[in-house]
Amino acid sequence: MSGPRVTAVHRPAVAAPRRRRLRGAGSERGSAALEMLGVLPVVVLVALATLQVLAGVYTVHAANQAVRDGARAASLGGSVAAAVDRSLPGTLTPRELSGTGGKVRLVLDVPRMAPFIPELRVTRTAVMP
Repeated sequence: MSGPRVTAVHRPAVAAPRRRRLRGAGSERGSAALEMLGVLPVVVLVALATLQVLAGVYTVHAANQAVRDGARAASLGGSVAAAVDRSLPGTLTPRELSGTGGKVRLVLDVPRMAPFIPELRVTRTAVMP
C-alpha cells in the first residue's frame, strides 16, 4: 500500500529585520552611569543636610522639655540635674547645666551627621516661679 507521497515544501527564509544603527549612538554608551556619578554627591549632601536639620530640631525640642522639667524641679525644691537627666533622651547629654532658684540654663551639643559639619549648640533657659 503505497499512499500519496509527501514532499517537503521549501519556503524561502524570511530575513530578520535589521536594526538601524543611529549615527553616533555608540558614543553615548555609559552616559547614564556618568550622569549618575555626577549627581550622586549632590544627593548625598542633600540627604546629610536634611538629617542634620532634623537632628537640630530634635535637639531643640529635647532641650526645651528638659529645661522646663529642670525648672519645675528647682521650683519644687528637687534636684535639677536629676530632672534634666530623666527628661533627656539617652543620645543627648548636657554640656552645661546651671540652676539657681527657679532659673535653669541648659546647653546641648547637636549630634553631627558627618565630621565636616561644624559643631552646633543649643542653649535654653527656663524660669519657674
